[in-house]
Amino acid sequence: MSRSPLNARVREEFIGPIVKRSEPVLFALASVWRRLLFRTTVIGITGSLGKTTTKELLAELLASKGRTFRSYHTQNAGVGVALNILRIRPWHRYAVVEIATGSPGMIKRGAELARPDVAIVLNVMRTHTTTFRNMDEYANEKAQLLDSLSKNGIAVLNVDDPFVSQMAKQTPVRVYSFGARPEADYRFEEVHTRWPERLSVRFRHGKVDRQIDTRLVGGQWLTTVAAVITAGIALGIDVDAAARALKGVEPFVGRMQPEMLPNGAIVLRDEYGASVDTVEPSFLVLKEASAERRILVITDVSDTGMHRRQRLRYLGQRSADVSDFAVFIGENAGFARRRAIEAGLPPDAVHAFESLRPAAEFLRTELKSGDVMLLKGRTGDHATRIFYAQLGEIACWKIDCPKRMLCDQCWELGLKRSIS
Repeated sequence: MSRSPLNARVREEFIGPIVKRSEPVLFALASVWRRLLFRTTVIGITGSLGKTTTKELLAELLASKGRTFRSYHTQNAGVGVALNILRIRPWHRYAVVEIATGSPGMIKRGAELARPDVAIVLNVMRTHTTTFRNMDEYANEKAQLLDSLSKNGIAVLNVDDPFVSQMAKQTPVRVYSFGARPEADYRFEEVHTRWPERLSVRFRHGKVDRQIDTRLVGGQWLTTVAAVITAGIALGIDVDAAARALKGVEPFVGRMQPEMLPNGAIVLRDEYGASVDTVEPSFLVLKEASAERRILVITDVSDTGMHRRQRLRYLGQRSADVSDFAVFIGENAGFARRRAIEAGLPPDAVHAFESLRPAAEFLRTELKSGDVMLLKGRTGDHATRIFYAQLGEIACWKIDCPKRMLCDQCWELGLKRSIS
């Protein structure tokens, strides 16, 4: 559910600073409050990618069985975990809480507050590569969520991920494992996802064999679907009920979220984060899409270990493989354009812009019915404005913006929709 831009402004300019100063008190209150929620089953979710979509789907599933709380939007680290614990009410049968990290120790602190009854670990992938020395240290950080479980707790773990699979061998609690590997307790196979189709997978456990249909776009959501179904089973929900609950849940905003423009073109919004481990699955969706033109619009990619020109070379070369038409945005975007042409895209099918506004104006006249456009960028690039500029005039074209939110929530967007 989208939030009022006015409320977002109040939170950022007034409530935010107050909350920051009150952090020690909030942590103490949340710790006490959690101990009073003895009738609520708390599910904690961590992982490098897919936490928010997993939270949303699992909350929808559990809501079919009882009143369910879910973490507010993407508020999932530091004081955000404390605030979410304080929002849980005694009448909530379930509470689904994201627990993220940005630096060592953050998950331990969040997990000690949440004290989950069920812990879900999705994956350990390349994010926050500047704050963790290596992937082993990052995996150890994620494993802190399992350490917070009581002896009667349940761990729901992705055995397709080598780091998470190792956690399954080491934790003393009961493990419900999922994945495509033969050793998974709950197996998910036969993935189908070619746009305009949505993700469907085959669930197998013992004699049970079911097709799970979803509204998600792309095979990268297999882990999310598998985690949600498996967690549901661990909490006593049969697979048929789980499948029915998931069938109508739409993609979360900015995570491979399809939107139709007034001119009939489809935008696949995937601009919330651009870790290289999210870029490649998104590229695959575009490459395999059934469309008259497959269009890539991208600002940059993160967590590659490469400097700017190396990243642009990578993006230029990949664009020729996955798209028919590409638009690069940002400093030295022309370098990416030249690499795309060298890789095989025609010169008139590749464009470069130094900032978002001219790119948005160009796309407003270029896009047409039958196009499928993948919009990809780092959260701080605020490429969301490319999408909204196709719907009407927007007020904000800042080059540099310190906010780390999607523009959907920002009071400065100022969208004035065009009247067709």
